[in-house]
Amino acid sequence: MKSYPVFEDLRFEDLAIFNKEFLDNPPSISEYTFTNLYAWREPYKLKACLLGRFIILRSEAGPQMRFFDPIGTGDKKSVMEEIFQKDNGIFVRLPEETIALFSNDPRFQVGLDRDNSDYLYKAEELITLQGAKYDGKRNRIKKFRSTCGYEYIPMTAMNAQECMAYEDQWCILKNCDGVEGLSHERQAIREMTKHFLDFELVGGAIKIEGMIRAVALAQRLNPETLVMHVLKADATLSGLYQTMLHEFLSREAGNYLYVNFEQDLGEAGLRKSKQSYHPLKMIQKYTLIPTLV
Repeated sequence: MKSYPVFEDLRFEDLAIFNKEFLDNPPSISEYTFTNLYAWREPYKLKACLLGRFIILRSEAGPQMRFFDPIGTGDKKSVMEEIFQKDNGIFVRLPEETIALFSNDPRFQVGLDRDNSDYLYKAEELITLQGAKYDGKRNRIKKFRSTCGYEYIPMTAMNAQECMAYEDQWCILKNCDGVEGLSHERQAIREMTKHFLDFELVGGAIKIEGMIRAVALAQRLNPETLVMHVLKADATLSGLYQTMLHEFLSREAGNYLYVNFEQDLGEAGLRKSKQSYHPLKMIQKYTLIPTLV
């Protein structure tokens, strides 16, 4: 990886350096797995370089350069100020701990990015579904199990492509080729299944009459948190979505305190679905813009 200000395309060969930095500096936001960065590199037009002891990520999608939270150890504020001085851009998807470095600094404006803020849940609650607030989820799962015979299978490198075949079928129904966001998501999932072992993903699927009808993909975000990358189910089968999530988390989330469901992107249906699982809190993200531009 080259040094600032020379940015290069994000490469698969960068996996080791990113994983080391994430291990040394455990992230809280869902963007910060190499899986997400690499799988979405083309839609975001992501570039990377080194500045001091930090990895700098720049998105060149859109009319203005957007920089992500610097990854590394050291004086992060000074690094960000240097970028502000030399580049005409803004910082996006910043966690609260980075924004705190700029508190009461009149040179910058801070804006909450609600649409990209993450949903954080207690893992134990999603596994047990105890209490009145989860009555609806339990009832849907119970009804699905009593009316539909199914098989849960762990996802492996061997069957990951079979799960991708389900995504292709799902995309035919949703017209992914005609919807830019869904088309980008399809490509991202393709990258995840292709590099299933390299990215240290965990996954699962539900088969009904020998055919995959629901899939889930996730991975460790930090020592306490599992982050969900993909959760898809046949919408014509009532209760399948809830059953897929419960079967998966019951097997994969037991060693974690929290589960991160990523963001809702401002989509009303997605927001309603994520809120229905009663998040513990939102992992807020912010935009940082110079006051004088």
